[in-house]
Amino acid sequence: MAQVGLATIKDIERGKGNPALNTIQKILDVLGIELDYRVRKTI
Repeated sequence: MAQVGLATIKDIERGKGNPALNTIQKILDVLGIELDYRVRKTI
């Protein structure tokens, strides 16, 4: 449903994946979860 490969899902579940933000967004959309992220600037 999220059009993400099974291997990608498995890697994420195992904590080995490093998915792109758009991949995470696709998965969250299917699950009905909103992504709220903030970028903090450090000096």
